[in-house]
Amino acid sequence: MKRYTLPLLGAMALTVILSACSNGTGTSAGEREPKQDTPKADSSNDKAELVIYGAAGNTEEEFNNRWGDYIRKKFPNYQIQYIMNQKGSSLPELITAGQPIDIIFDSIGGAPGNLVQNNFHYDISELVKKHNVDLNRFEPTFIDAAKQLGGLYGLPVNGGGLVLYYNKDIFDKFGVPYPKDGMTWDQLLSLSKQVTKNDNGKQYAGFAATVTHSMRMNSLSLNIIDKKTEQAAIDNSIWKPYIQTIIIDPIVQDPSYKEFVAQKKGMLSTNDFAKEQNLAMYVMNFGLQYAVKEFETLNWDMAALPTFSDKPGIGSQPYPNYFFITSSSKNKDAAMEVLKYVTSDEHAVIESKKGNIPVLKSEEVKKVFGQESAFKNKNMKNAVYHNQFAVPHEKSLYDDRVINALNGEVMRVIFGEIDLNTAFRTAQEKGNKAIEEAKLKK
Repeated sequence: MKRYTLPLLGAMALTVILSACSNGTGTSAGEREPKQDTPKADSSNDKAELVIYGAAGNTEEEFNNRWGDYIRKKFPNYQIQYIMNQKGSSLPELITAGQPIDIIFDSIGGAPGNLVQNNFHYDISELVKKHNVDLNRFEPTFIDAAKQLGGLYGLPVNGGGLVLYYNKDIFDKFGVPYPKDGMTWDQLLSLSKQVTKNDNGKQYAGFAATVTHSMRMNSLSLNIIDKKTEQAAIDNSIWKPYIQTIIIDPIVQDPSYKEFVAQKKGMLSTNDFAKEQNLAMYVMNFGLQYAVKEFETLNWDMAALPTFSDKPGIGSQPYPNYFFITSSSKNKDAAMEVLKYVTSDEHAVIESKKGNIPVLKSEEVKKVFGQESAFKNKNMKNAVYHNQFAVPHEKSLYDDRVINALNGEVMRVIFGEIDLNTAFRTAQEKGNKAIEEAKLKK
């Protein structure tokens, strides 16, 4: 996704989008194993040097506005260095150079590749007890999502999840009511038909979603990989109708939309929604409004993700970002003090006001959500909180390899080249082949 210089209030939400779009792949650090050493006694008044790595690629300005300035003020004896993920300072390059890293900021999707595959994972359960961090303060789904990685390797610092963005001008143009919170997928598909039109030579599409995000955050809590066998787990009777409903049906139900996709040679995306403005509704991770400059002038709003009739009130899976303490850190107690602070009520209120989805249960934190956001008048709070988060699926190093395989096969279904059963069978085979190739490179 193209990045722009953003207002500082939007820095966090850009992190959400970039993290969600990241493939989360990493390079193995050889035979290094996580050191489950006993943390040494420490206090927030001691001197410590901490290196924080931003796997999502946030600039230093964004980091400082989001965390750095607050951390340095809270811990004046801590020397905080931030390293941005970019060319010349990618994680594999830093590992090769022997660069110490104490904390990795990453998404739940990026963590398997960046944290676990590089043997940086470290279970902080004992540190949590030692530093009196009450995990009951957190929304359980965010903690559960972390534990799906194999252990409690970090603490969530912001939430994330799918919401429905819509272009109000398109609905006004065709005299169609706006989407609303609490819709079912059947109702959305009906609405999509009403705004899929060709008007004076310009084609408008009703609804689009990406295969990647729809799979990663699927509301049915379906696994992409069977972790016991480390094989793809998508060729079944549950995944097929899910992808049919969310990805395929909105396109193939209208010949003009199908032809539009054929001409574009691909799915409609953020560019179509925000820049070309030929897409009426778009499902994406919360925070798109901060990541794309066109949202400053686009006449838009958002609604809660539609739900399935047999799972009322269940939205997408959470897609939180975390501060992970690395196994190689020599300052784990100091790092834990940082995690404790950035997840405190004090800092959570600051984050919530800026429009960053809170990770805490506190109603005091939730009620100020978005108050200082540039988009505070939008339906952000209802879009985020109308539904309950779905149970997180088991995360794997190989999720993206299977997602990528299915992505191409779905396009072939849309163009009538193959049927859905063939698409899933082929994607399963291609995904498993990609998994085996990845294992050989370890």
